[in-house]
Amino acid sequence: MSASETPARPARGTCADCGAEASSERTFCEDCGAFLSWTAQPGPAADGPAPAVAAGPAPAAGATASPAPAPSASASSGAAPAAAASSVAAPAAVTAAGPAEREAETTELPPVPAEAAAPAQAPAPSPAATERARALLVPVAGAPAAPAADPAVAPVLPGRPEEARPRVRGAAEEPEFDGATCPWCATSNPPERHFCRRCGAQFATRDEGGATPLPWWRRLFGGDGGEAPWAGQRPRLRRGFGRTVRLALLAGLVVLVLVAGLIWAGPAVDAVNDHFAKRVPIDPVAVTASRSYEGHGPELTVDKISNSWWGTGIEGDSAGEWLEAGFGRPVRLLDLVITPGASADVAQQLAQARPRQLELLITDVDGRTVTRQVELTGDGAQRVKLRAGRVTKVRLVLRSAFGVAAGKQVAVAEVEFFGRKTSGSS
Repeated sequence: MSASETPARPARGTCADCGAEASSERTFCEDCGAFLSWTAQPGPAADGPAPAVAAGPAPAAGATASPAPAPSASASSGAAPAAAASSVAAPAAVTAAGPAEREAETTELPPVPAEAAAPAQAPAPSPAATERARALLVPVAGAPAAPAADPAVAPVLPGRPEEARPRVRGAAEEPEFDGATCPWCATSNPPERHFCRRCGAQFATRDEGGATPLPWWRRLFGGDGGEAPWAGQRPRLRRGFGRTVRLALLAGLVVLVLVAGLIWAGPAVDAVNDHFAKRVPIDPVAVTASRSYEGHGPELTVDKISNSWWGTGIEGDSAGEWLEAGFGRPVRLLDLVITPGASADVAQQLAQARPRQLELLITDVDGRTVTRQVELTGDGAQRVKLRAGRVTKVRLVLRSAFGVAAGKQVAVAEVEFFGRKTSGSS
């Protein structure tokens, strides 16, 4: 290249990432650091031989040519190919020594081949190797073109950001399905789906055999079984008298519960106290009977002696005969213990007939009478649960008997009453 020629201006391109101008001599963008695709192409190589490299001015005719010094062993490997290329390109000069030096001025010597004059050196690199090494630093021929930039991201000058214009696109036509419609986004879905294909909302489970009705108490308290509203969704406005009627029924139910509690609270408390209370004996103030055998009056049933007894004075089962115990004040009776027969001893007990079925008539302070049926076994003292409050008298009516025979009458050895122990009782 001569000194008068102007060097070629490097080609310029555009960075595909940021849109900044970039020189083809750069491998990476100076603004964003992205890799730049090669766009420039190197010029074609000359068809003719490469021009010889000038080796400097030729020596004068009378100058003495001195041999070139041999390269030093410590020279770098990179300088050796350059020196070899210069020695090959330049014409070889032969220097004569001694008297032949003066004869060289007038005597023409035969030409000496360059191969014989110069020592064997490393071959010069081929043009292909040079081009391959140059391709690592400069753009190569045949590189693919840079991809087209997205029209949504237009190139702008560095340092001046500009907001991209919004693009308006028409809504794509969606297919219609025969399945459930999403209650949240109103999108139709295939019948086999359980979640919306657009928003992912879960569909309500459907029972093929029909929805199971809710129990009445859940419907009474407002549970209609519907799906709860989503977050941010306004619940359905309820109109009409259904809510008012429901509240009225609920209030009535609460009142009934309170009234029932007041009515049954006393018996429930008494039942608990009766179960855990300690029993104490309660003595009647008067004992009477419909009929008595001489020497075996009704008062002997409450004398605390087991071998004394009350007898009806007639043979047979004495059905309809009765024994009554009266109390001076209303008492709460829990248990009744009856010892049938003439004595608590088994040998003496069988001497008379024994009651089998009894009818208890319990009268309270208000004059109301409660009837209970009692069936006894044949032997020993037997306990009967009464659980009666404000009792003023108890009548035992005979209905049938064990061991009925001629010369035997129905006998009762002892009748004992037990009540709840109170703080005032001993």
